Amino acid sequence: MKSVNNISIYFCSLFLLLFHSEKLQAIDSYEHWDPEIVKIFEAMPVQEEGRLKPMQTVARYKLLRINNSKRLTFKVNDEKIRISATEWLMDCLFRPDVAKELPIFKINNPAVIESIGVASHASPRERYSYNEISKVPDAMKLLSERSNELGIKINDQDNEEESKEARRDPVNAGILSLKSSINEFEWAANAFNFARSGIGVDLGEISEEFKKSGTGQTKISYFVEQFDKIVELARGPEGQKFIDQISVAFQMLERDTATAGVKDRVSMISLAMFPPQTIDDEEWVKPGFFIEQLTFRSTGMTANQKLNFSAWSIPYLISLENLCRNVSNKKAFKNELEKLSTKIIKIAEERGEYKNINLELLNNKLSLFHWSLPFYIMAFLLLAISWLGHGSKISNLIIFVVWSMAVFATICLVVGICMRSLMLGRPPISTLYETIPFITVVAVILCLLLEFFDRKGIALACSLVVGIIGIFLTWRFEIKEARDTLKVLEAVLRSNFWLATHVIAINIGYAAALLAGVIAHIFIFSKFLKLGSEDMRRSITRMVYGITCFGLLFALVGTVLGGVWANDSWGRFWGWDPKENGALMICLGALIMLHARMGGYIKDLGMNIIAVLILIITVFSWWHVNQLETGLHSYGFTSGIMFWLYVVYAIECGVMAIGISCYRSKRKTVFNSVAFISFFLLAFIFSVTFITLAVNNYS
Repeated sequence: MKSVNNISIYFCSLFLLLFHSEKLQAIDSYEHWDPEIVKIFEAMPVQEEGRLKPMQTVARYKLLRINNSKRLTFKVNDEKIRISATEWLMDCLFRPDVAKELPIFKINNPAVIESIGVASHASPRERYSYNEISKVPDAMKLLSERSNELGIKINDQDNEEESKEARRDPVNAGILSLKSSINEFEWAANAFNFARSGIGVDLGEISEEFKKSGTGQTKISYFVEQFDKIVELARGPEGQKFIDQISVAFQMLERDTATAGVKDRVSMISLAMFPPQTIDDEEWVKPGFFIEQLTFRSTGMTANQKLNFSAWSIPYLISLENLCRNVSNKKAFKNELEKLSTKIIKIAEERGEYKNINLELLNNKLSLFHWSLPFYIMAFLLLAISWLGHGSKISNLIIFVVWSMAVFATICLVVGICMRSLMLGRPPISTLYETIPFITVVAVILCLLLEFFDRKGIALACSLVVGIIGIFLTWRFEIKEARDTLKVLEAVLRSNFWLATHVIAINIGYAAALLAGVIAHIFIFSKFLKLGSEDMRRSITRMVYGITCFGLLFALVGTVLGGVWANDSWGRFWGWDPKENGALMICLGALIMLHARMGGYIKDLGMNIIAVLILIITVFSWWHVNQLETGLHSYGFTSGIMFWLYVVYAIECGVMAIGISCYRSKRKTVFNSVAFISFFLLAFIFSVTFITLAVNNYS
């Protein structure tokens, strides 16, 4: 298993290096965390976006948003160092000075970093450290000012054209992205400031009522414990003098409390890592909540409530203080972390919330979706090699290996989808991200079944191409969104019955329609380039016909079930919603193709051209309608994909034009000639139009 993982990582790295040749930034020194400490920390539960997840998952997506990768790589004295996202988050929380030296901010456009007065690197791919940016005079101030100005300009509805111009400017987009990344990093690096430094005044030096710390600072756990006494002194005869002595420290505490996170402010940046006080409360709390309740909001509790709250919360604060102050003492740090982790996990288990954490850790470790990509790529390369000696023993052996690798990669996909379903306790599809691996695996399985019966190698090649494209899209979508893909659903979607019937049926229909279109490309290009035999093309047409029939069945059933669900949830069966219209167009397209074929209006070429048209309709229904931001199905908006959608439309319209150009009628009538020229020009014009839209959208 480990060797396979290493092979997967190697080929993924090799594949990525073709696109990203990044020079590693060097730092002076770095001390790795003890692996046992990392293992304890990454398994600690955290509540985020409505569900409990391991600290490892939180760390991976935090780093992905900042670094565009779930691992961090840099150099120390010419030695390449690679650390996990968990180790990076531990650096931020417990060794912020080290974290600020690590090169993590990815800025592809040198104009972005230069716009705030920071010198750009020789290579635009080099990452920048926090200190490298923050130590430049006025760089942070200028970044904040520019970000605020852009925010106002982009959201200005009175100047729509200027707003669009500002949004399209790549430098502006880079500035906003950098500001967002720096904000997230600062919140992580300052989250435990209160535990590390405490209150910037020694209460024992001010009054005999308190014990001296001897360090010139007071631990926050002691400060909140003695807060009632502090209030009494502030109201006493010399209260003003006392207030003057602690006012600055109190302001700093208020800032650190907000950074650590309080309950009433919803933020993905702070860590909700402590279980609530009562079993009925479902919301986990952030460290700042303890301080806020015992200080700024202490008057809202009775004496008994305050006593109970102090007994529950102060031990957590003491644990965080011990961790932050014993970073250099590995044994003490490990013991304290283990004690805190055991306590939190025990409570989470009693609440029935920890059951899927270990499964999620296993899922993160295996990364099954990513494993499948290098195997599909290697299988395709081997299949291409087998074509050189078609029919030989070596070729047959290679094809057996290709089959094995394709099946293994597909099993990885299936197991990965099933693990996600088990973790969330619902059917496998509920978000736009989850449709990508599901549609991919359905299309690949259909191809493998076709190849099992057909044995011509066409479907096998298609299965590998579809697998590569599908997993690449899955990977790119995750990087672009940079958010946890295991999401809690909106209330209207929380129906396992409809998710298991309507959603799955519709997506199987999508998969079949897309696959039929992909296979139709082989027919069109083989016809255009005069490659292969007529027997091969007839075989391809039979595949397209069978897959279309299969997909039509699921698309029709899924559309009807969707109407029943809509009637149950929204009070109407059909509302001409863009998503509903897209599903209807897929069904109508397939019905038109099949009836035209049965009536003799189209033959093999016409069927394959219409299959490509249905592919375009399916892409529109699957992705484009989400960008319209209208209708009850507008839940999957994805920024930045319109350019690629227009590119796909342009390419497919071009393929249709090529297919139409292959048309040769036995009956040379005026109608046939006019129809041929009209359809060809229409496909060509649409192709040019979509290219123009793509260029305009990109610019």
